[in-house]
Order: sequence, then structure tokens, then C-alpha cells
Amino acid sequence: MPTESPIVLPVSANELQSVLAQVEAILTQAADAVVAVPASERTIESTLFKLQEAQSKAAALQTVCTFPSLVHLDKSVRDASNEAKKALQQAWSRLHSRRDVYDVLKALDNGSTTYDPATARLLEATLKLFERNGSGLTAEKQQRLMELRAEIGRLELEFQKGLNEDTSEVLLTRAELEGCMDSWIDGLGTTTSTAPDGSSTVLYKVTMKTPDILNVTKNASLPSTRKRISVSYRQVCGRGNGEIIEQLIKRRYDAAQLLGYPNHAAYQLDINMAKNVETVKAFLDNILGSIKGKLESDKQVLLALKKKEYETRGWANEFDGRLYTWDVKYYQEMLFREQYAVDHTALQVYFPLDYVREQILGVYSKIFGLRFQQIPGKYWADDVMLFAVYDQHAQNEAETSGHPVDPEKFKIGHFYMDLHPRAGKYAHQCVVPLRPSFVESEEHHQVLPIAVNVGNLSRGTASNPAMLKHAEVRTFFHEFGHVCHALSNKCRFSIFNFSWSAVPYPTKLAMDFLEVPSIMLENWLWEPEVLKRLSKHYKTGEVLPDDIIQALVRTRKVSAGLNFTQQIAMTAIDQKLHTLNPYEDKRSVPEIWKEMYEDIVGISGEEGEGVNQVAQWYHFAMGGYDACYYVYAWSEMHAHDLYTRFKAPAGSSEPSRALDSKLGREYWEKILVPGATIDALELLKDFLGREPTPDAFQRYLTEP
Repeated sequence: MPTESPIVLPVSANELQSVLAQVEAILTQAADAVVAVPASERTIESTLFKLQEAQSKAAALQTVCTFPSLVHLDKSVRDASNEAKKALQQAWSRLHSRRDVYDVLKALDNGSTTYDPATARLLEATLKLFERNGSGLTAEKQQRLMELRAEIGRLELEFQKGLNEDTSEVLLTRAELEGCMDSWIDGLGTTTSTAPDGSSTVLYKVTMKTPDILNVTKNASLPSTRKRISVSYRQVCGRGNGEIIEQLIKRRYDAAQLLGYPNHAAYQLDINMAKNVETVKAFLDNILGSIKGKLESDKQVLLALKKKEYETRGWANEFDGRLYTWDVKYYQEMLFREQYAVDHTALQVYFPLDYVREQILGVYSKIFGLRFQQIPGKYWADDVMLFAVYDQHAQNEAETSGHPVDPEKFKIGHFYMDLHPRAGKYAHQCVVPLRPSFVESEEHHQVLPIAVNVGNLSRGTASNPAMLKHAEVRTFFHEFGHVCHALSNKCRFSIFNFSWSAVPYPTKLAMDFLEVPSIMLENWLWEPEVLKRLSKHYKTGEVLPDDIIQALVRTRKVSAGLNFTQQIAMTAIDQKLHTLNPYEDKRSVPEIWKEMYEDIVGISGEEGEGVNQVAQWYHFAMGGYDACYYVYAWSEMHAHDLYTRFKAPAGSSEPSRALDSKLGREYWEKILVPGATIDALELLKDFLGREPTPDAFQRYLTEP
């Protein structure tokens, strides 16, 4: 039976190279064509629009070159993809460094008010790209900038490759894994250690991938086990990626200086909602001031639990009155169990992955008016799934006319799900836009967008299905919000689509708005009605009981002061490393991390040979989050504001509007569909019906 797959990954490095050559040729030929237009015939249509359409076609093709680095089963293709991404980054950089093309487009920017708002926005965004690639610099400085950009791209990909290809593991006995779920332990790889006397011991292989790290840090009752895993994780790629980080900081600083910015953070923030470093600093200081009391209270609660456990287990002599990073998640889980009757590990039985996935699609279908149809087939890995997405709301409206309707006319895109870890695969959670939406003028049709949800959720075992913790369900729900954002766009040009730098083509979507829609949707995972819908005991079929739901909802703010402070500490470190002068500040990255983290959070971190906390931090090294880690807290602020329209008023008997299809559709149309065709602030104002405020976020931070 034939199958439909809108994206077919290359089977060899040679095939990948062929597509790379096509993409490079499209960009070069488009730039040459713009310059070749006679001066008297240079119009927006003959230059800017033609260039943008060519970039959209190149963006649609580039997936074959770049995406395999994250997921391909063949290491040779992954390696070739990493090299291809370097080449594409340079190709896009070369395009936007073309001074002759810039001069043609700049001449169109004559201050005329005759351009419609969409055209004016496109021209402004395009000129900004050229200027950020040095087209306004001297030829000598621009050449140096291009060299730096190439070096930065190479370093970022080397960082990613190091983590993706890492196979580090720690061997532990079952006794050392005391407290962890048997079903998880049974799913680990094993080896056997033979003692001199001939006796053998089974050793379990704990990888440095997210599911294993979380299982140990949350559940392993022996401090020595948690510490060993925590330190080992911080040593992953510590030397190689540590050196890359030091070089990245310098090269980013150098590039920013060439462009006239004081530092890399200033360069990054210039095109974001926040605009400057000072705004971000004030924002972070305000949060820290608001939650200072909660931070200290949260730490004392966890410390009391630690002291009690040490006394109960006969370890009183080892209690030193301090919290360590490997204590936090473990004692938070203990707090949930003992004071809130919530055992996150035990709750997994109510969240079997297959059922959760089906229900998440159902919730999004209801609130946004969509329909998801799975397309059976074999894709780049056996467990990858493909879905077509239809605008059911629009189809329903069309059907009211009484005329026959072709459902295919309401297809809005496709998405894949690649949810489980495997060797060589990207080791975190993300959504990658595989193809942007744009108008193909020659064929007169809208090219539909494609996205993929790349996850690292635990697999099932021979005896049990894959099951998720509530936090994993929340992450899954969040990431699917990005999928919907990517598929909602119907833009004429790719530059206005949802995107992030897993793909090299540029877009105008502000980095500090990118996370807002999905973080807002995380609120659904604290709504009793939604929790009931998503839960189903994998054996009995029972939904999550009401009393457990109520207890789970009460845990939302447990340790919120500590959790937010940890996030803000990482944000402050990110800002510090991207604002300092790396040639004057001689401290190492681990030294700066230790000093700032312990000063802000007041918890001791990992130490030892090869420990480097930034060496595993994708956000710092790549993905466009460099100097932009603040976007998560910033997005929380706007997300809480947006959610005021869905949340039942305080003290009201009115039900939540979380599953209100009319309001959900309004959110789809006003927040998601426009993409970057409208400034993020205007999108917020349109949906809220007022200016955005931090009031709801402040209440969340400070109220019990």
C-alpha cells in the first residue's frame, strides 16, 4: 500500500550533497537576478518579492540537508548533515552579505508611504538582515564578520554533534538504584561484572540522556547515586564542549563589536521584544525581588526533609546542613508525596504515552477546531509517525452553505512525531519546522508547512507500555503547541513563518515571543477537566481520581520560588557570559557558573575534574537561545497575562474556559495564524483587548 510522506530524508551523503548544491544555487541565482534587473525596472515586485520567493523555495529544500543531523540512523549521513548545515549557514550569510543586492534594495527604501504595511514590513525586515550581516560595513570588516560567522556556525554544530553522539553511561547495581521504579530499571541495558572469586553482579547502564537522568535524580534514595549521576552528567563533553564554549563567547563578542554593538547580548536583543540588556536585567531583578522570600522558605522545607531522612536512615553524622543540586528534585518529589499525597512516579500509570498522545491531539482539535489524520507508513525510524492536519472549523463553516466540500482543500499541513531516544539522536525536546508556508507564484498555490516534534520520552518495556510523568505530559503538550504554531501560518514568504535556528533560513519571529504561545498552553495541564481527559490507568482504564487531581493541582507552586530562582540564575549566567569582555575577564566558564549560581540560588553544585555545567546546555550554545535564555521567564509573564482570558475569575463559580472552542479559535486566529507578519506586542494587544501587563505574572509569583 503506497504511503504519503512529504519529507523524504536522504539515504546517503551523496544524495544530501546534491540537494545542498540546489539550495546554494537558488540563493546565488536569486541574488544575481536582483542585481541584473535594469535600474529603470527595479521595483518591489521585480527585486524584493523575487528574492524572497527564492529564499522560501530554498528554505523548503534545506530540510533534506539539515534535519538528518538530529535524527538520521546512519552516522555518516548525520555527519554529512552537520557539514551541510555549516555550508548552508554560510550560503545564507553570503546572500545577506551581498553589498550589491543590499544597494538595490536600500534604494527602494525611500521613505515612501505608498507601500502597503505588509510590503513595508518585508522591506524593513530584509534590510535589517543585510545590515546584521555587515552590508553597511567596510569591505574589510564585512569579510572579517563573515569569517567569524562561519567559525561560530562550525563551533555550534560541533557542540551539538558532541552531545548527540555521546554514549556516556554509568554502571550501577540494582541496590544503588534503590527507590527507582522496577519497570524503568528493567528497561535499562545491562552488563555483568565478575569478581575474583567467580561471583557475578548485574550492572545497569544509566545513560546521560534525559529520561535516565530524571529517573535517578528524582527517585534514587542513595545520595551517593544521585551525586554520581549528577557529576557524571556535568562531565559529559566537559573538555571538548567546554573549549567550544570559551571560543564561542569570544567569537560572538568579536562579531558584535564589528557591527557596533557593545556585546553579543546587545546584538541579540536588538531584534527582540525586550530590545536591550537593561530591560532584561530590570526584568530579572524584579522577579528575584518578588520571590526572594519564597526561595528561602522553599530551601528550608527541603532541608528539613533531608535532615529528617538522614536521621531516620541512620545517616545523621553525614548531615552537613546544606542542599546540593542533586538533592533538589529528590526532596521535591518527597515533598509532593508526604505533604501533598502526590507521587509523580506512581502517577505514571495513569499516563500511558499512546493514550496521552491521542488525547493531546483531541484537546488541540477541540480548542482550535482542527482534525488530525494519521498517515500510516515507514519513515526515517520505525517508531516515527506522520499526521495530516485539517482546518475542521473552516470546513464546517463551508459545509453550512449546502454545497459539496472537498476536505483536502482544508488541509493546512503535516507533522511528524519522533518521540523516543536512540543513539545519535538529538537528546532533548524540540519542534523543528521542516518546511515553511509560502506562496509558489509560478504554480499559484500555497505551499503547506511541515513540522516535527522531536522528543526523548521513555520507551515501554516488554511488560509495560511507555508511561509519562506529569512533567513529561506538560512538556509534550507544550511542544505540540509549537507544532500548531508552525502549521497555523499562511504567509506569502518564509521570513514571516514560525522558526528557530535548527534551520538556517531567517525569519522575523521575535525570539522572546516564540515560547509565549506554548507556555500559555501549559496552563491546560493544571486544569482538572483536561487532566481527566488525558489520564487512563494502563491496566484498569480508570481516569485520575478527583482527590489526586486536586492534590496535583495544589502542587503547582510547590518550590516555585526555588524553581524560578534556578531558572533566573541560568538566565543571569547566560547574560553575564554574553555581556562581559572575554579578553579582560579571565575567569573560566565553570568558575563564573559556580560563583553566580551559588550566589543567586544558595545551593552547592557539582565539582570535580572535567565538570562544566555549560557543556551540556544546548540553549547556551545554539538554537538562537544564546543571550536569550531570558525568553522563558519573559514568555511566562506574557503567558500568564494571556491566560487571564481562559481562567475563571478569582472567587467566581464560573467554570474555566480552557476547553472553550470559540475562545480557543480566537487564540488560534489572533496569536498563531499571523506568524511574524505583525509585531508580537500588537498580537498580544489584539487578543487581550488592552495593553499587556505583568500583573497576572506577579500574582502567580507572590500569591500562595
